[in-house]
Amino acid sequence: MNAIQMLKRCTPVQATFLASLLLSLIALVSNPIINRDGILYVETARVFLQDGFLASFKSFNWPFLPILMAVVSKLTGIGIETTGHILNALFMAGACTLVVACTARRAPEAAWQVCLVVLALPGLNHYREELLREYGCWFFMMLTFWLALKWEDSPHWARALLLQTSLCIAALFRPEALALFPALIFWQVFTAPANERWKRLAMISSLPATGLAALLLIMSTGHVTPSRISGEMERINLARFDAKAQTLATALIYYARDQARTILFFGSLSIIPLKFIKQLGVFVVPLLFLFKIRSFLPAMTRIPLLSWAWAAHVLVLSAFVVDMQFLAGRYVAVLSLLASPLIGLGLWRLMQQYPRWGKAFATLALLIMISNVLSISPGQTQYGQAAKWLNGNMPENPRIFVESTRTAYYAGWRPATNFYPGEKRELLAKAIENGMYDFVILDVPRRETDIDSWLKANKLRVLQRFSSPRNDSVIITAYTR
Repeated sequence: MNAIQMLKRCTPVQATFLASLLLSLIALVSNPIINRDGILYVETARVFLQDGFLASFKSFNWPFLPILMAVVSKLTGIGIETTGHILNALFMAGACTLVVACTARRAPEAAWQVCLVVLALPGLNHYREELLREYGCWFFMMLTFWLALKWEDSPHWARALLLQTSLCIAALFRPEALALFPALIFWQVFTAPANERWKRLAMISSLPATGLAALLLIMSTGHVTPSRISGEMERINLARFDAKAQTLATALIYYARDQARTILFFGSLSIIPLKFIKQLGVFVVPLLFLFKIRSFLPAMTRIPLLSWAWAAHVLVLSAFVVDMQFLAGRYVAVLSLLASPLIGLGLWRLMQQYPRWGKAFATLALLIMISNVLSISPGQTQYGQAAKWLNGNMPENPRIFVESTRTAYYAGWRPATNFYPGEKRELLAKAIENGMYDFVILDVPRRETDIDSWLKANKLRVLQRFSSPRNDSVIITAYTR
């Protein structure tokens, strides 16, 4: 059997898995520079291998992906960073495949369209070259839903415990995955047969009920909950919200100051739909097509579990954005993942009703799929060049301030050394004035056009400046007293 015949015999599920792996490979080859979160995970994995489990929590407060990377790297002999990318590619491929598998169980006619959508959605596929915890969370989340659909057809305790365990594992990557347990419960409240509802609810909620009881017991004895979980629980903080509203009120005209809380609340929430629509891009069209032909609600009922999960994640994002007033794109990407079956159904119906337009859109989707992972912009060459210069001219020492974590990483330095976020340069200026540093290595994006005046004001002399073709720079400077 030749390759073409094998491709023709591929199912949508098989095609999704293979194509996703290929897209991840293209993304990594096209843009091999590690992201900042990835550096943190690699360093935490090294800490785990050197100093053990408890030490890894001091490096990062939710280190389960780094621990997995470290264990797999130790067992296989593959480098930690490479191991992380392999795991991410497999998790992403698995998540996409399970989306298609869930669709194939309830709407098999749209399986190929969902395959195309889940591999091409911009907001979901723009991060394939980055080393992130999200992929593991997405995989075990979708595995939970796939198992849940199988459990719905044949409910028994073993499968119920298995799917709940899968969601708990998802929370080891992103703790907010625990918020999907209510989605499972509400799904059964509204869809389970009346004569089996309480039995099914008991099955589907046994682990979260036990976990909640254990958490309440721990808190009642005075023990502190894990810092990451307690931090997530504190996002709903009215005192902190009021303080921000009062600050906003000072910037408003007099007549609007009484509305500062309303403006802050609804202004923050508006970020979610704006980000979601932006991430969908042209895939808004097949989603809106479901509304046009009045089939949106029937389509949602084909896989109601994903609709409940979508709503649950919106609530998670709402708590986060009201507290922080920003959302990273990958946080919103879960909404795209969960909406992809609906978008695929919309595309299928578009192709049925308007075949010519449907085929044109499918062709456009293929082009978007490639553009998501194939970078034609100039590479970020400044980090490797700066790292090479450091290795030949400057040994690492604590009197060097390192803002450019990727430069430090490629130089073999500890990337976390003396790191301040770029928006806190005023803290760095005070540290320089107090004589804490002899050298400063800055990561300067092209939009920061006034950097030379800042360097001059802080008595920093440029030793080397390494710039990418896009004019992003790493600047190595010395303090002149």
